[in-house]
Amino acid sequence: MRPWTKPARGKTYKGKAVGLTLGLLLVAALAAGFSVAVVQIQSAIAAYIGGQSAWSRAQLATVLHLDSYAETGAPEQLEHARSWLAVPLGGLRARRALETTPPDLATAREGFLQGLNHPGDISRMIWLYRHLGDSSLFRKPLQLWQTSDTHVLALQALAGQLESEWQGPEPSMTEIISLRAQLADINRRLTPLTEDFRRAMTDASRVTGRLLSYASVGFLLTLGLIAGLLGWQLLRTITAAERKFRTTFDQAAVGMAQVDANDYLVDVNQALCEILHYPKQQLMGIRYHDLVHPDDWEIGREQRRDIQAGHIHSYTLEQRLLCRDGDSVWVKLTVSSMQETSAYHPRYVAIVEDVSESRRLSVELNHQATHDALTGLPNRRAFERSLAEALRQARTEDSIHALCFIDLDQFKIVNDTSGHAAGDQLLRQMSDLLQRNLREGDQLARLGGDEFAIILEDCNLDRARPITEKLRQAIAETSFAWEETTFSPTCSIGVVSVTSESADTGSLLRAADIACYLAKEQGRDRVHLIHEDDRQLAERRGEMEWLSRIHDALAEQRIFLDAQRLVSLTQPETLRYEVLVRLIDEEGATIPPGAFLPAAERFGAAHRIDRWVIEHVCAQLASHPEHLARLEACHINLSGRSFDQPDFHDFVVDTLERHALPAEKLCFEITETAAVKNLLDITSFMEKLGERGCTFALDDFGAGLSSFGYLRRLPVDCLKIDGLFVRDIANDDTDLAMVRAINEIGQTLNKIIVAEFVETDEALELLREMGVHYAQGFGVHRPCRFETLLAETT
Repeated sequence: MRPWTKPARGKTYKGKAVGLTLGLLLVAALAAGFSVAVVQIQSAIAAYIGGQSAWSRAQLATVLHLDSYAETGAPEQLEHARSWLAVPLGGLRARRALETTPPDLATAREGFLQGLNHPGDISRMIWLYRHLGDSSLFRKPLQLWQTSDTHVLALQALAGQLESEWQGPEPSMTEIISLRAQLADINRRLTPLTEDFRRAMTDASRVTGRLLSYASVGFLLTLGLIAGLLGWQLLRTITAAERKFRTTFDQAAVGMAQVDANDYLVDVNQALCEILHYPKQQLMGIRYHDLVHPDDWEIGREQRRDIQAGHIHSYTLEQRLLCRDGDSVWVKLTVSSMQETSAYHPRYVAIVEDVSESRRLSVELNHQATHDALTGLPNRRAFERSLAEALRQARTEDSIHALCFIDLDQFKIVNDTSGHAAGDQLLRQMSDLLQRNLREGDQLARLGGDEFAIILEDCNLDRARPITEKLRQAIAETSFAWEETTFSPTCSIGVVSVTSESADTGSLLRAADIACYLAKEQGRDRVHLIHEDDRQLAERRGEMEWLSRIHDALAEQRIFLDAQRLVSLTQPETLRYEVLVRLIDEEGATIPPGAFLPAAERFGAAHRIDRWVIEHVCAQLASHPEHLARLEACHINLSGRSFDQPDFHDFVVDTLERHALPAEKLCFEITETAAVKNLLDITSFMEKLGERGCTFALDDFGAGLSSFGYLRRLPVDCLKIDGLFVRDIANDDTDLAMVRAINEIGQTLNKIIVAEFVETDEALELLREMGVHYAQGFGVHRPCRFETLLAETT
C-alpha cells in the first residue's frame, strides 16, 4: 500500500496562499518604503535650509572679521575670517564634486562636513542633489547657490590681498580703504543671494511637501485597495483549501482519521468506518490503541514516541485492527503530524488502508516461492535457508545434525513407461511416506526431479543410520500401482554430518550429493554415510574439481582432437577413423581422456564435450571436401548423459545442416552400458538419425551381461569388440573363443565388426583369419592429431 499524500490540488492551494501572503507583505513593504522616501526628501530639504542658515552666518562673520582686519591689521581677525570662510567654501567644494562625472562622493561628503552640515544629513543631501537637482522645484535655489561662487571666491582673494598689505613693510592705507570698499560691495551682493536661496528652498520645500502629501494619499489608497483585494483572495483560497481538504478527507478511498495527542479519534471519514464496520459517531471518541489487536500493541511504539517528541514527522507500519464484529483486518497505517496545529495541542492524521487481501496474496506467493507445487514440501531455496540455520546452530550451540539426500532409483522408468502423470503421483506418494516416517522437528524438502533432502535435527551419524534405514525400508516395502502396471520403488540415501567444523552449506550439499551417488554406485537401494574426512568423499571431490577444470578448458579452447584409424583387413585403402578428445591443462600438458572423462560423465559435463566434438568434426570435415569424398565414416563417441538433454537430437541435425555435411559420413559410438541405461531414448535417437543416413556402433561389446540380448533391439550398424578380449587372443584360448563367437554372431546379423586394442602382429593375423572387418589399436595405427590426418589423407 502506498502512503497517503495530499492531492496535487492541495499543493496549488498552498502555493496560491503563499503567493497572496507574499503579495500582502510586498504591499506593506512598498508602503513603508514610500513613507521612508517621503521622510528622506523632506529631511534633505530641511538639511539644505539648515545648511543655508550656517552658510549665511558664516558669510556675515567672514565679512565682519575681514573688515576688522582691514581696519586694525590684527592677525587673529584674519584667522577668524578664514575660519568662517571655510563654511561656504566647503559647500562650494561639495557641489562641484557632485557635478563631476562620475560624482566624487567622498569629496562631496567632506565638503558638506566642512560646511557645518550634520553628518546624518549628508547622505540625504547628496541623494537630493543627484536625483532631484535638475527638477523644476530645485533648479532655482541651486542656480542661486552657483551664482554665489564668484563672490565667495572673491572674499577668499580679498583676504589674501589684505594680508599682503598688512604684512608688507609699509601698508598702504589707500589700498586698504579700497579693499574695504570692495568687501562692502561683495557683502552687499551676497546678502540678497542668501536670502533668495533661503526663500527659493523654502518654496521648494512647501511645494514638495504638498506634492508628497497628495502622492502619499493616492499611493496609500492604491496600496490599501491592493491589500484589500489580496486579503479577500487569500481568504477565498484558505476557505477553498479547507473545503477541498474536507471533501478529500470525507470522500477518500482510504480510511482517514484525525488523532489528538491523547490518542483519541477526533474526526474520521466514511472509508475508515467501512473498513472497521463502525458508524461514524461511535468511532469518534475511541482511542486508537483500543482498536489495535492486542498481539500488535508493541508494533509502532517507538515510532509513536518519536513523532510525539518531534524527532520524526511521519511513519508507516502494518498491524491488525479490530472491527466492530470482533474480526480483525490487516491495515497499512501512515501517521503524519499536522504542522498547522499548535505545539500545545498537536494533532496527527492517520491514513488507514485495508491490505488484508494483498497480505494474503503475499503470504501465498511467498509460500509458492519457497514450496514445491507438486508435493507441497519446501523447495531447494527454502531448504538451503534451513540448512544454513542448522549450520549456525551447530557452530553456536555445538550441536550435531544429519543432512540426507534421497534419490529414487529408476524413477525415469516410471515416466517413460507410464507417463509423467504417473511420475508425479509417485512423487506425491513418496513425499507423504517420508513425512509419516520422520521425527517431529525433522525437515523434509523436495530439491527437484526425484531428489529429496532431509535435515535430522540433533542427530549424529550413529543415530541417523537407523532412521534412514527405516526410510529406505519403508519405500522398498511400498508398491506403486498405475493403471495396470505395478512398480516397486527403491531409493538411494546419502548422509553427512552437520557439525561446527563443517565449512559451509555448499560443501555440505556437495558432500550429501556425493554420498547419495556412492549409494547408487554401490548397487542402489541402500544408505551410504560419510564423514568430512571420508576417503571416498575426497576422491569424489577431486572428480568435482575436474568438472570446474573441464568447464574452464572448454571456455578457453584448451581442448583438441586426436584421430585413430580403423584399418580394414580386406581393403586397406578404406578411410575410417575414430576421433578422440584430449584436454590441455593449465600448464600446457596434454591430459588423457581417462583422467577427465569419468568425472565429466559422472557430474554432467560430458554432453558439453560431445557437442564440442560434433561441432568441431563437422566444421573440419566440411572445410576439407577432398578428404570428405574419400571418407567412409568418422566415428564419434557419445556419452549416455547427452541423451538426457531433450534438444540433443535437434542439435545434431542442425549442425549437419549448417555445415552441409552428408549424414552417412558420421558413425556415432555408444557404449553398451549407456545403451542399457537409456534404452528408449537411445533407440529413438538412433532411429531418427538413421533415417537421415547416420550409422551407429555399439562400443565395448561383450563387456556387459546382456550384450547379445540388446544387440537384437538396437539399430546398430557396427560392433566394436571390447579390447579386454582382443588384447590377449594370441595367448588366451578363452579370449580367442569369445572374439570368434562375437564376430560370427555379429556377421550373421550383418554388422560391421571392429576389434579394439590390436597391438601385435599375431593378434592381427588371427583377426584376419576370422574375417573381422576392421582392426583398431597401436598395432595398426597410433593416434595422431585430427588436423594431421585430414592433411595426410586429402
